[in-house]
Amino acid sequence: MNTQELQLKNTDSFIFKTALFAIAATTVLGSTIIAPSLPALQEHFSDVENIAFLSKLILTLPALFIMIFSPVSGFMLDRFGRLKLIYPSMIIWSISGTSGFFLDNLYLLLVSRAIFGVATAFLMTGVSVLLSDYYTGIKREKALSLQGFFMAFGGAIFLILGGYLSNLDWRYPFLAYLLGIVILIFAFFMLFEPANHRNIDSNNTSSNTKFCFMKFIPVYLLGIFCMAMFYIAPTQLPFFISHTLGLKSSYVGISMAVASVSMAIFSLFYSRLRSYLDIFRIYFLALFLIGTSFTIVGVFHNYTTVLISFVLMGAGLGIMMVNNSSWLFKLAKDNQRAKAYGFLAASLFMGQFISPFITQPVVEYFGLNSMFCIFGGVVYMVALVFLFAKKHL
Repeated sequence: MNTQELQLKNTDSFIFKTALFAIAATTVLGSTIIAPSLPALQEHFSDVENIAFLSKLILTLPALFIMIFSPVSGFMLDRFGRLKLIYPSMIIWSISGTSGFFLDNLYLLLVSRAIFGVATAFLMTGVSVLLSDYYTGIKREKALSLQGFFMAFGGAIFLILGGYLSNLDWRYPFLAYLLGIVILIFAFFMLFEPANHRNIDSNNTSSNTKFCFMKFIPVYLLGIFCMAMFYIAPTQLPFFISHTLGLKSSYVGISMAVASVSMAIFSLFYSRLRSYLDIFRIYFLALFLIGTSFTIVGVFHNYTTVLISFVLMGAGLGIMMVNNSSWLFKLAKDNQRAKAYGFLAASLFMGQFISPFITQPVVEYFGLNSMFCIFGGVVYMVALVFLFAKKHL
């Protein structure tokens, strides 16, 4: 058995999958871990003009740069290979993320978040496409479910940690990004460059000219909409819990951790769910759950119902994220997966970036509580489109 065969055999081992999915988990850890710190951060920089808006950009600005650089990363990953770009990106991710602990200038903090976003673009696209290189068929479906589980469950742990650290000081959650160095060392000894992407320069010209962007448009549009709606939670929930409910920021971390655990559990059942429902019924189910979660928060103003709503939101997002990736990889040719996923990552983070631009005017005009009800209704309407239009798409 040669070296490549031994490596492929090891892809089914638990330790190998842990190394692979730990990198994937960092992309979720990226912004949400600092969400509980937003109210305290806003108070610290209260003398800065437009701080109510800029404080939310601390959370969402990386999404803009992920949106811009994810397609670039897709083309570069297809050209130069996966790990040559993933490893240095992990170093930049850790350094730029941790810098938030030391910086006391809001605008420098925003610059560090922009650099952080560029690194995340390469990590998110790279690890997802690496997964599609290592696994095929049913194994890929199961691997995507496991990836969703690791991303969500790992995120839940650090969200709770972020919530409690933010009670001590708004800077402390930024230290969690040092975990990237530990993951990098682990991954360096476990992962390998797939053989079919070690010598790929000769295929680049034909791959680039044959890439058809239009056939992926439905997946990309869904990614934009769904992430714009989901990111209502980390950008607006901290203020709902601290101002409307009068609770500490640690409750924000717990709430979002509940959503992450729910996301983890339901993503594991995607392959089984897929055997009963088609792509569009799954989208209907996921959107219905997310719409219901918003409506509950808007109508019932207590912490118990917040937790219930986040169980539903996590379930919907967990199903939808795996559904997006699965559909995309089925549409994409082998030599186009990185390019195709690069645009999907851009779409997802475009949704994150535009979320406060959509929600903040609604909050200022109608109020925070009404905002949840309004967007709950919007998500319901989109869900109904999938229910009735599925046979024609």
